[in-house]
Parts: sequence; structure tokens; C-alpha cells
Amino acid sequence: MEDTMKVILEACDIARQASTIMKNRPSRAQIEQKGNASNYVTMADKAVQDYLEEHLPNLLVGSVFLGEESSSWQHDADYVWVVDPIDGTSNFIRDLGASVISVALFQKKDLIGGLIYYPYRDEMYYAAKGRGAYLNGERIHVSDRDFEHSHLCSAMSLYEKKYAPACFRIIDKVYSQADDLRRFGAAALELAFLSAGRVELYFEMRLFPWDMAAGAILIEEAGGYWECLYEEGMPIDKLTPFIAANTKENFEKLRSIVCEQIPAVPYEQSVAKLLSE
Repeated sequence: MEDTMKVILEACDIARQASTIMKNRPSRAQIEQKGNASNYVTMADKAVQDYLEEHLPNLLVGSVFLGEESSSWQHDADYVWVVDPIDGTSNFIRDLGASVISVALFQKKDLIGGLIYYPYRDEMYYAAKGRGAYLNGERIHVSDRDFEHSHLCSAMSLYEKKYAPACFRIIDKVYSQADDLRRFGAAALELAFLSAGRVELYFEMRLFPWDMAAGAILIEEAGGYWECLYEEGMPIDKLTPFIAANTKENFEKLRSIVCEQIPAVPYEQSVAKLLSE
């Protein structure tokens, strides 16, 4: 594609329009549970996704849409939009003001662009491969803080709590060597913050592609590092443990700590299989 950034900027406009649905729908209206007591979906999630699904594919001929609330699984087109309509649904339900719209763009298996919109602060983070990362039009860069002065964002495998002990061990070891810990309850928001230099380290045991893809391209284009552990690149069809950091040194140190506790992926990784259950 000749100008990925142009398409991403057009997608930013669509995401900004979709955010009005979040603002206009009561956060506690028509809440449903998915899978377990900690996993929610609201009518706002579905409405935002419907809006994005209607408009994003029009930006690229032949592109398809893959969203968290999708009922079908199609990811073999030339271009795929991978979307979390409201990342941080539990925050949204509780009116905590820490939820975002996350949109990533893949060309075949290559992650080429993405955006994360934080409507509560009107912060639009966006990036295109090879073109840099931006926040509201201003170039952003990861921080240069060393490990000792870093903040870690993490979580405890909320939807599969049997993996929480390993998460706690990793968090404990990182926390003992770093500055502090933050948990905002929305992976995409935390990754956007890392790209803008607000935090430095990130680990989560089990992320879907729509949780991490947009944040990954932001971090990469902002000068940082990321990895889906034990995978090449960003798989569009798998859950993976995910790490990211601001500097190469911090990344390698975090990776060593995480891999010591997780020497292999301990769960079923197929997104299609999980969505069909």
C-alpha cells in the first residue's frame, strides 16, 4: 500500500466518531457476561464495533474486519482491520474513565498501522510502519529511563486466573528491581502510555491480537521493543504472552524474568477455537 499513514488518519476520524457512542450510551445498560464472571460486554461495545465494521473496510478495497465481538472469524484477506471496540469494558461499566478504542491494520501477516483513541482525554495515538508514532499530531517517543527508574504495567490473567501465580512471581521480581507498578485495566491504554514515555515496562500472560496489535506498532514506531513470546511477529490468530519495554536493555532484562517463569506458552492459543466454545 502506497500511503498507510493516510489510511490510518482516515481511520482515526472514524474512531473519533465511534467514540460518541461510548459517551452517549449509559455504561451500565444491558451488560452481559462472556465466558466468566470477570469478562463483560455491553451494548456500547457492540454498537461501537458495528460502527467501525461499517466504515473501516470502506477505506481499503478488499479489506475485512475482525473485532473482539465478532461472531465470525475471517483473517485471510489482503488487509485486515483488527479491532477492540472498547478495551477496558469493566472500567467503562464502572465509569472509571480508562477505556479506549483500539484499531490495528494488517497486510497479510504484517502489522502495518494502528491507532488507540482515549476519548476521556481526547488523546489520539496513531502510527504507520516506517512513519513514526504520534499523539494528537505530535511525534512521540518512548522514555529513556533505566530499569531501576521504570514503571511496570501488568495484569494477573483475569480471564484465566489459574495462571495468576506465575504473573505474581513475575511482577514481584520486576517490582523489586524497578520503581513502581501501575494497572489501568486496559491493555491498549497501557501500551499507548508506554509509546508516549509515561511507563516503561509491560507484561501480560494472555492477550488477544486486538488487545495488543495497535499498541505494538505504536511502541515500535516510538522507538521501543515488543514481543509475542515464542512467536515470530504478531500472530493474528493466536493468544500469546506479550512483553514490551522502552529500551533494548530493559526489554532483555524483562524478557529474561518472564521466560524464567514461562518457559513455554501454557494454554490453548487458537483464537478461532476459543471464540467457538
